[in-house]
Amino acid sequence: MDTISKTWDSLVSSKKKRILFVVDGDASYLYYTGMLLQRLDYNVYTTRTAEEVLDIMEFAVPLLILTEVSLPGMNGIELLRKIKQNTKTKSVPVIIYTASADLSLKHAMQDEGCAAFIRKPFVPDDLFAAVQKATEDKPRRYIRLRTCLSVKLGEDTEGERAIVDCVTALSEDGMYVSTSKPMTVGTQLPITIFLGEKIIRVQGAVLYSFDVGSGPFHTSGMGIKFTRIKIEDRILIKAFVEKELTEDIAHNVQ
Repeated sequence: MDTISKTWDSLVSSKKKRILFVVDGDASYLYYTGMLLQRLDYNVYTTRTAEEVLDIMEFAVPLLILTEVSLPGMNGIELLRKIKQNTKTKSVPVIIYTASADLSLKHAMQDEGCAAFIRKPFVPDDLFAAVQKATEDKPRRYIRLRTCLSVKLGEDTEGERAIVDCVTALSEDGMYVSTSKPMTVGTQLPITIFLGEKIIRVQGAVLYSFDVGSGPFHTSGMGIKFTRIKIEDRILIKAFVEKELTEDIAHNVQ
């Protein structure tokens, strides 16, 4: 219990305050899911047994629990029941995931109070959507990837050059640009994003803008929403985000 307590203390002290538990008897899937959630900006505690989760929850309650049905010892179904029967933990959302295609299992888990039921293997979008829906009042629709990409804002003209800066967060819906020259809210502009070997051209509008010393990062920048984007370019962004999230962690997961 001392080891568990120290691990929990290190999670709580992290800058990432949204703590999730992941339970899976399959070590490769446990690693994949834990790493994926960390890259989605969650703080994650992983374990292979339901019993350890229940031990931790005697003194610490997470934001959400994600569990496989098949576990060594107590299975995910019984874990869900115990969580929902305990007045201290019954409000914690539980997401069940499994390789089983049995629809009766899905309905049974929903009757027991699970927040979502996901089939394995899952893609980042499925996991992100389920976690967001279970934990957020206003869930995000698209994954926001932390990245570093070149972007050109505006167009070159005879009297003015386009601004070249860095995209530090990207989603299918918009982006955040770190720039020394943030534009005013409402500004409409053409945008060229250099997405690896691909070039994407969209139209965007500035939603919010920060000068140095303001905003969450105390650096200058602006959030831009895409107001016009081709379907094929949205697909390219989605594929890029998924590749960046899973590139070095998915090869052992079947």
